[in-house]
Amino acid sequence: MDRELECEIVRDLLPLYVDKMASDVSKESIRRHLEHCADCNEIYRRMTFHLEEEKRPSEVGDVKRFLNKTKRMFLFYGLCGLSVLSILICMIVDLAVNKKITWSLIVDCAVLFSDAFAYTALTCKKNKGFALMGVISVGTFCLLTAIQISLYYLMDTGTIWIFRYGYPIMLFWLGAVWIPVLIRTFLKWNLWDCGAVLFLLALIGNYVTNLITRDYVWKDIFEIRYFINNGLGDLLGAVLFWMLGRVKKLRK
Repeated sequence: MDRELECEIVRDLLPLYVDKMASDVSKESIRRHLEHCADCNEIYRRMTFHLEEEKRPSEVGDVKRFLNKTKRMFLFYGLCGLSVLSILICMIVDLAVNKKITWSLIVDCAVLFSDAFAYTALTCKKNKGFALMGVISVGTFCLLTAIQISLYYLMDTGTIWIFRYGYPIMLFWLGAVWIPVLIRTFLKWNLWDCGAVLFLLALIGNYVTNLITRDYVWKDIFEIRYFINNGLGDLLGAVLFWMLGRVKKLRK
C-alpha cells in the first residue's frame, strides 16, 4: 500500500520534474524512485519522448530556415563572382579595342545594378517593396548617367540630352511606379486596383514622354489618332484591372 502511494505521488510530480520546476528535495526523491521503479520510469520515458517530439518541428524549421538562407547566400555569392568576372572581361576588351574605358562603363553599371537588386530581393524581409523601389530609383539614375557620360564624353557621340530628356522622363516614370507601391502599402488596395492605377499613369506617361521629346505638341493630345496609338491600350488595361479588382472584392 505504501509502495502504491509513493508511486502515485511520484507520478503526480513527474510533470514538474520533467519541466524542471520541482524543488531540489523533490527532484532527488523522484530520481531515486525512478532508479528502482520500472513502471514510473516507463511513464517518465514516455513523457520526455512526447516533449522531444513537440520540440522537433521547431528545430526542423530552424534547420530549414538556415539551409534556405545558406542557399540564398551561395546563390548571391555565385552571382557576384560571375559579375566581377564579366566586369573584368568587359573592361579588358574595351581597353584592348578602344585604348580607354567607353561602352564597358555602361555594362559595369548595369551589372552592379542587377547585383544590388538581387541582394535586396534575397536579404530584405521587411518593406521589401520600398527597398526594391529604392534600388530601382538609384540604379536607374546611375545607369542613365553612365550612358550619357559614355556616349558623349568617352565615345564622342551624341549630345547632352540627359537634362533635357533623360532625367525628366526618368523622374516621371519612377513616380508612376512609386504611386501604386505607396497606395498598396498605406491604403491596402488590392493588386488589381494598383495595376489599374499604374495603367492610368502609363497612359499619362506616354503623352508626357512624347511632349518632352517633342514628338508632338499639346493640340495633338486631343486627336483620336494619337489617342489610339498612345493611350487606348493603357486605358483598356486600366478598365480590365479595375473590373478584376471588383470581382476580387465580390468573391471575398
